[in-house]
Amino acid sequence: MFFKKKDIFFETFQAIAKNITLAAEEFCTELHKPGSEKKGLTDIQDMEKKGDRYTHSIYKELNKTFITPLEREDIMNLAVKMDDILDGIEATYIRMDIYDIKDINIFIKRNTEIILEQCKEVELAIDKLVTKKFLDIRAHAVRINELENEADDLFNNSLRELVSSCTDAIEFVKYKQIYEMLEEVTDACEDVANILESILMRNS
Repeated sequence: MFFKKKDIFFETFQAIAKNITLAAEEFCTELHKPGSEKKGLTDIQDMEKKGDRYTHSIYKELNKTFITPLEREDIMNLAVKMDDILDGIEATYIRMDIYDIKDINIFIKRNTEIILEQCKEVELAIDKLVTKKFLDIRAHAVRINELENEADDLFNNSLRELVSSCTDAIEFVKYKQIYEMLEEVTDACEDVANILESILMRNS
Protein backbone atom coordinates (compact mmCIF):
# COMPACT_ATOMS: atom_id res chain seq x y z
CA MET A 1 0.00 0.00 0.00
CA PHE A 2 1.36 3.43 -0.96
CA PHE A 3 1.49 6.23 1.57
CA LYS A 4 2.30 9.83 0.82
CA LYS A 5 5.27 11.13 2.75
CA LYS A 6 3.03 13.60 4.52
CA ASP A 7 -0.58 12.60 4.78
CA ILE A 8 -3.17 15.02 6.11
CA PHE A 9 -5.10 12.23 7.83
CA PHE A 10 -2.08 10.88 9.67
CA GLU A 11 -0.83 14.35 10.57
CA THR A 12 -4.24 15.21 11.97
CA PHE A 13 -4.47 11.97 13.93
CA GLN A 14 -1.12 12.76 15.53
CA ALA A 15 -2.34 16.25 16.42
CA ILE A 16 -5.55 14.81 17.90
CA ALA A 17 -3.62 12.25 19.96
CA LYS A 18 -1.24 14.88 21.32
CA ASN A 19 -4.13 17.15 22.21
CA ILE A 20 -5.88 14.31 24.06
CA THR A 21 -2.75 13.55 26.07
CA LEU A 22 -2.36 17.20 27.02
CA ALA A 23 -5.98 17.32 28.21
CA ALA A 24 -5.53 14.11 30.21
CA GLU A 25 -2.36 15.53 31.80
CA GLU A 26 -4.18 18.70 32.79
CA PHE A 27 -7.11 16.68 34.16
CA CYS A 28 -4.86 14.39 36.20
CA THR A 29 -2.61 17.17 37.50
CA GLU A 30 -5.47 19.39 38.64
CA LEU A 31 -7.27 16.61 40.46
CA HIS A 32 -4.12 15.61 42.31
CA LYS A 33 -3.63 19.08 43.76
CA PRO A 34 -4.63 19.49 47.42
CA GLY A 35 -7.92 21.36 47.55
CA SER A 36 -8.07 21.54 43.76
CA GLU A 37 -9.97 24.57 42.52
CA LYS A 38 -10.27 23.15 39.01
CA LYS A 39 -8.21 25.94 37.50
CA GLY A 40 -7.53 23.84 34.44
CA LEU A 41 -11.16 23.69 33.32
CA THR A 42 -10.85 26.52 30.80
CA ASP A 43 -7.71 24.97 29.33
CA ILE A 44 -9.45 21.62 28.87
CA GLN A 45 -12.44 23.33 27.26
CA ASP A 46 -10.05 25.04 24.83
CA MET A 47 -8.44 21.67 24.06
CA GLU A 48 -11.87 20.16 23.41
CA LYS A 49 -12.68 22.93 20.93
CA LYS A 50 -9.35 22.33 19.21
CA GLY A 51 -10.16 18.62 19.09
CA ASP A 52 -13.47 19.37 17.40
CA ARG A 53 -11.65 21.40 14.74
CA TYR A 54 -9.28 18.51 14.09
CA THR A 55 -12.18 16.07 13.78
CA HIS A 56 -14.04 18.35 11.38
CA SER A 57 -10.91 18.63 9.26
CA ILE A 58 -10.87 14.83 8.99
CA TYR A 59 -14.48 14.87 7.79
CA LYS A 60 -13.69 17.62 5.30
CA GLU A 61 -10.74 15.74 3.86
CA LEU A 62 -12.73 12.53 3.58
CA ASN A 63 -15.35 14.34 1.52
CA LYS A 64 -12.82 15.57 -1.01
CA THR A 65 -10.24 12.76 -1.06
CA PHE A 66 -10.74 9.84 -3.42
CA ILE A 67 -7.81 7.67 -2.33
CA THR A 68 -7.23 7.45 1.43
CA PRO A 69 -4.31 5.80 3.30
CA LEU A 70 -6.71 3.60 5.29
CA GLU A 71 -10.24 2.34 4.83
CA ARG A 72 -12.62 5.32 4.96
CA GLU A 73 -14.64 3.65 7.70
CA ASP A 74 -11.51 3.16 9.82
CA ILE A 75 -10.56 6.81 9.43
CA MET A 76 -14.05 7.94 10.39
CA ASN A 77 -14.36 5.58 13.36
CA LEU A 78 -10.92 6.44 14.68
CA ALA A 79 -11.64 10.18 14.48
CA VAL A 80 -14.98 9.78 16.25
CA LYS A 81 -13.71 7.56 19.05
CA MET A 82 -10.63 9.70 19.71
CA ASP A 83 -12.92 12.70 19.95
CA ASP A 84 -15.07 10.75 22.44
CA ILE A 85 -12.09 10.54 24.81
CA LEU A 86 -11.64 14.29 24.88
CA ASP A 87 -15.37 14.94 25.11
CA GLY A 88 -15.54 12.57 28.08
CA ILE A 89 -12.68 14.25 29.92
CA GLU A 90 -14.25 17.67 29.44
CA ALA A 91 -17.75 16.50 30.38
CA THR A 92 -16.49 14.83 33.57
CA TYR A 93 -14.52 17.90 34.63
CA ILE A 94 -17.50 20.20 33.98
CA ARG A 95 -19.81 17.92 35.96
CA MET A 96 -17.37 17.88 38.87
CA ASP A 97 -17.32 21.66 38.76
CA ILE A 98 -21.13 21.88 38.68
CA TYR A 99 -21.44 19.39 41.55
CA ASP A 100 -18.69 21.20 43.46
CA ILE A 101 -16.87 17.95 44.18
CA LYS A 102 -14.34 18.81 46.88
CA ASP A 103 -13.31 15.37 48.10
CA ILE A 104 -11.08 14.16 45.28
CA ASN A 105 -10.77 10.64 46.67
CA ILE A 106 -8.37 7.86 45.76
CA PHE A 107 -10.84 6.35 43.28
CA ILE A 108 -11.12 9.57 41.27
CA LYS A 109 -7.38 10.20 41.42
CA ARG A 110 -6.47 6.69 40.24
CA ASN A 111 -9.02 6.93 37.45
CA THR A 112 -7.39 10.11 36.15
CA GLU A 113 -4.01 8.34 36.26
CA ILE A 114 -5.40 5.41 34.28
CA ILE A 115 -6.92 7.76 31.71
CA LEU A 116 -3.62 9.59 31.32
CA GLU A 117 -1.73 6.31 30.89
CA GLN A 118 -4.25 5.16 28.29
CA CYS A 119 -4.01 8.44 26.37
CA LYS A 120 -0.23 8.18 26.27
CA GLU A 121 -0.57 4.67 24.87
CA VAL A 122 -3.04 5.93 22.26
CA GLU A 123 -0.54 8.60 21.21
CA LEU A 124 2.24 6.01 20.89
CA ALA A 125 -0.02 3.69 18.91
CA ILE A 126 -0.95 6.50 16.51
CA ASP A 127 2.75 7.19 15.96
CA LYS A 128 3.19 3.52 15.04
CA LEU A 129 0.24 3.79 12.66
CA VAL A 130 1.73 6.86 10.97
CA THR A 131 5.13 5.21 10.53
CA LYS A 132 3.44 2.03 9.23
CA LYS A 133 4.82 -0.11 12.08
CA PHE A 134 1.51 -1.91 12.24
CA LEU A 135 2.66 -4.90 14.28
CA ASP A 136 3.97 -2.57 16.98
CA ILE A 137 0.47 -1.22 17.54
CA ARG A 138 -0.60 -4.41 19.32
CA ALA A 139 1.51 -3.86 22.45
CA HIS A 140 -0.07 -0.46 23.00
CA ALA A 141 -3.56 -1.79 22.35
CA VAL A 142 -2.99 -4.58 24.86
CA ARG A 143 -1.79 -2.11 27.48
CA ILE A 144 -4.83 0.10 26.92
CA ASN A 145 -7.08 -2.91 27.45
CA GLU A 146 -5.19 -3.89 30.61
CA LEU A 147 -5.69 -0.41 31.99
CA GLU A 148 -9.39 -0.55 31.13
CA ASN A 149 -9.68 -3.81 33.08
CA GLU A 150 -8.09 -2.09 36.06
CA ALA A 151 -10.57 0.75 35.64
CA ASP A 152 -13.43 -1.77 35.71
CA ASP A 153 -12.20 -3.17 39.02
CA LEU A 154 -11.74 0.35 40.35
CA PHE A 155 -15.27 1.27 39.33
CA ASN A 156 -16.73 -1.73 41.14
CA ASN A 157 -14.69 -1.02 44.26
CA SER A 158 -15.63 2.65 44.24
CA LEU A 159 -19.32 1.75 44.09
CA ARG A 160 -18.95 -0.75 46.93
CA GLU A 161 -17.29 1.90 49.07
CA LEU A 162 -19.93 4.47 48.15
CA VAL A 163 -22.82 2.15 49.03
CA SER A 164 -21.27 1.18 52.35
CA SER A 165 -20.19 4.61 53.54
CA CYS A 166 -22.27 7.38 51.94
CA THR A 167 -25.40 8.32 53.92
CA ASP A 168 -26.25 11.49 51.98
CA ALA A 169 -28.51 10.68 49.01
CA ILE A 170 -27.46 13.73 46.99
CA GLU A 171 -23.75 13.06 47.51
CA PHE A 172 -24.35 9.43 46.57
CA VAL A 173 -25.87 10.43 43.24
CA LYS A 174 -23.10 12.94 42.55
CA TYR A 175 -20.23 10.54 43.13
CA LYS A 176 -21.93 7.63 41.39
CA GLN A 177 -22.33 9.72 38.26
CA ILE A 178 -18.72 10.93 38.35
CA TYR A 179 -17.48 7.34 38.69
CA GLU A 180 -19.65 6.31 35.73
CA MET A 181 -18.38 9.18 33.59
CA LEU A 182 -14.75 8.31 34.38
CA GLU A 183 -15.48 4.71 33.42
CA GLU A 184 -16.92 5.89 30.10
CA VAL A 185 -13.66 7.70 29.29
CA THR A 186 -11.61 4.55 29.90
CA ASP A 187 -14.09 2.65 27.72
CA ALA A 188 -13.60 5.21 24.93
CA CYS A 189 -9.85 4.62 25.11
CA GLU A 190 -10.47 0.89 24.78
CA ASP A 191 -12.68 1.56 21.75
CA VAL A 192 -9.76 3.36 20.10
CA ALA A 193 -7.49 0.42 20.89
CA ASN A 194 -9.96 -1.99 19.30
CA ILE A 195 -10.16 0.11 16.12
CA LEU A 196 -6.38 0.25 15.92
CA GLU A 197 -6.19 -3.53 16.28
CA SER A 198 -8.69 -3.98 13.46
CA ILE A 199 -6.56 -1.66 11.29
CA LEU A 200 -3.52 -3.75 12.24
CA MET A 201 -5.20 -6.96 11.11
CA ARG A 202 -6.13 -5.47 7.74
CA ASN A 203 -2.69 -4.04 7.06
CA SER A 204 -0.23 -6.59 8.43
